Amino acid sequence: MTIRTRSFTTTGMHCPSCSMLIQMVVGELDGVTSAESDHRTGMTEVVYDDAILGPADIVGAIVRAGYGAEVAGDE
Repeated sequence: MTIRTRSFTTTGMHCPSCSMLIQMVVGELDGVTSAESDHRTGMTEVVYDDAILGPADIVGAIVRAGYGAEVAGDE
């Protein structure tokens, strides 16, 4: 088990409800310890077990919720 913290640039969020929805959707994924999303900055930070899921799984969950997402920076 390797716990990682990764940031994702998240587009399409307009209000606190958007942030809350993303946190809920990502937080329900197996292996996610925590998810924090901020509509003001357009960032989502996720703590997860990379033995269970990877960044593509997290991006996929955000996209399925109706938002855009990609891994932030050089991660």
